[in-house]
Amino acid sequence: MNGIQFAERGWLPDVLIRGGMRRLLARRLKEELISDVAQQRECVSQFVAQLSDSPLAILTESANQQHYQVPAAFFQRVLGPRLKYSCCWFSQPTIDLAAAEVEMLKITCQRADIRDGMRVLDLGCGW
Repeated sequence: MNGIQFAERGWLPDVLIRGGMRRLLARRLKEELISDVAQQRECVSQFVAQLSDSPLAILTESANQQHYQVPAAFFQRVLGPRLKYSCCWFSQPTIDLAAAEVEMLKITCQRADIRDGMRVLDLGCGW
């Protein structure tokens, strides 16, 4: 069994998991570091081509099992009062989840230029 399997089973403390993630990310960044501009462009082109040929979503059935077949009571317990399923914005280290939900909603409205009085249909915004 390797370190990733130990981490996935919850057998490692967070500090070790974070350290391992940092090492894996550093290794990946070294692999991606290409100084030649022509090679960089070629790698990006290959990546874009690979994405274009890939399916939009994979393993949707298992994703549905993991995310949508979970009882609502679980989300009521782990999400904030607005049941915001996507990310929140913790502008300060001491901010609580409820405030972080509101902060992210404000940022979303700013980015989308949403103003009072507008009618908005937001799909997939929360539980």
